[in-house]
Amino acid sequence: MRILNLVLAAGAIMLSTNVTAQLKDEFQKYNWFVTGSVYTEALMNTNGYVEATGKVGGGIWMNQWAGIKLEGAFGNTRLLKDSRGQIFGGQLTYMAHLYGGNHYRAFNLNGTLGIGFYHHRFGDALKYYSYMNVLTGNLGIQAAYNLTPKWNIYLEPGLLIQPKYYDVNDKSKVLPSFYLSAGVSYTFKNMFSRWSKKVKSNTQKISVSELNRMNDQINLMRKQICNLQEELNNAQIIKTNREVILEPIRQSPSVTILFDTMGSFLNASELEKLEDIGIWMQDHSNSITIVAFADSQAKDDAAQRVKIARTDAIRKILTEEFGIDSKRILISTPEKMGYVNKTGQEALIFFMPE
Repeated sequence: MRILNLVLAAGAIMLSTNVTAQLKDEFQKYNWFVTGSVYTEALMNTNGYVEATGKVGGGIWMNQWAGIKLEGAFGNTRLLKDSRGQIFGGQLTYMAHLYGGNHYRAFNLNGTLGIGFYHHRFGDALKYYSYMNVLTGNLGIQAAYNLTPKWNIYLEPGLLIQPKYYDVNDKSKVLPSFYLSAGVSYTFKNMFSRWSKKVKSNTQKISVSELNRMNDQINLMRKQICNLQEELNNAQIIKTNREVILEPIRQSPSVTILFDTMGSFLNASELEKLEDIGIWMQDHSNSITIVAFADSQAKDDAAQRVKIARTDAIRKILTEEFGIDSKRILISTPEKMGYVNKTGQEALIFFMPE
């Protein structure tokens, strides 16, 4: 009965594509983050620009639309043709999601609006004064790519408004310039609740008709499993090209993951299966066993490389994207699982009893 229940659980995973539409992919509010970046105005190639600065700081996304961050900056400036200076300061920036705030996407687009206070040191380069404190304003567009649910990298071009601090005779005049910033950011919580290990019950609103449909399909699966248990013996014997292929009865539920010919590439539909498995494993303590096969045309050495590559592809997605402990992901060979002379472009993922 326990094995039968696990079979039904695996079936529920395969049905979860429709159920996912009922789960709210909510942005996690009040999500703190830290960030680091490099910043330059060198594209201007004129007097009085920042050659390169480093910025470090932190902030908070208050909701899916708005966030703020505070950064400290330090670096070098070009004053005149042959003179240099240093810059120290801080900046407060308001951020707004322009794209990617409603639900999880790999690519996000944010608008930024900031104000900064900076201390410029000139030494003896300008003769009349050795330092100046200035206020700046900036407006930018930040393109971010989510590497994981918590890590992202970004590129931000923008417009900067600041006084001509390097011009002794006209230092109060305001001048526009362009900047470019590139950095990395880490949030302390997953950006969206869909990626959390525990999904709150109030986000799982499934209609009665959807539940009834799932129950009907699960009952149909029960009948099919019972029929298979009655009809199959200890193994199926299939004669193909004069070679006997043995396939044992699967005592544990399994999901088939398909790959491209002689490769380990996973298309979108197979990635969706692994996404469903990853989410299911976050909520259950069961382990899985991966059994990878190689294509029929592969020789012994090539076949082994293909099996390893396919196994690694599955394990990498489950551990890196869903945080599954690698100790829960077991590896086995087709021979140990009772398969003889079986080939194919797939890997089987077996769900183990607790």
